[in-house]
Amino acid sequence: MFTIFAFMIVFFSACSNKVEEFDKPAMYWYEEIFKEIRYNNLETADTKFASLQSEHTNSPLIPEAMLALGHAHMAQEEFLLAEFYFDEYLKRFSNRQNYSYINYLKILARFYSFKNQSKDQEFMQESLTEIKNYLEAYPSEIYTPFVGYIFTKFQLGQIELDQAIANVYRKQDKEYAAKLYLNRSDPKLRSSFRSITNGVPWYVMDAIELKKIDYIIPSYVPWYVMIFNW
Repeated sequence: MFTIFAFMIVFFSACSNKVEEFDKPAMYWYEEIFKEIRYNNLETADTKFASLQSEHTNSPLIPEAMLALGHAHMAQEEFLLAEFYFDEYLKRFSNRQNYSYINYLKILARFYSFKNQSKDQEFMQESLTEIKNYLEAYPSEIYTPFVGYIFTKFQLGQIELDQAIANVYRKQDKEYAAKLYLNRSDPKLRSSFRSITNGVPWYVMDAIELKKIDYIIPSYVPWYVMIFNW
């Protein structure tokens, strides 16, 4: 009985210390964030970061902690949170020297989350717009070939998405809507990407060029997913 009582005192004491943990130096929170990252306690690390940010608004440690959390969430395949941190960094701390790199990290996080967003039209359109903007702004950057590859993958995904939506409309006998989605990459309906990004290298292919290829392998969809699929 005494052992249980002693354990309860230690447990509630620890909980109490956690609740009352505030008004600490910026370096304390910074070190705590990295400690939690090392132990893969990212939810706690996010909480520590919130404390750092709220108690030390102008601390120079905030940008570094933000990038570390972005990378940590990426490593744990929590891509939406990773993108959030990179996006916040871009808005608040980016400069001419690091903007292209942080933007690349944000696009990379979005690309890795692509498999969970394959039927989200808004996600696809926003991603393609961001990628196009990057390629237009940084045609010769070191990360541009990787972003070009990501662009091609998203274009393939967009084509598959358009075809899937067209199939839904076909089943509903809405041929006009089906044709509209199938023709989305038609040169008459959307301008070629190359026409607005002169100088973009060969590894960037737009949807019009991709549709001319007759050996594209469709995305693999497991049978248990297809049951609930379109």
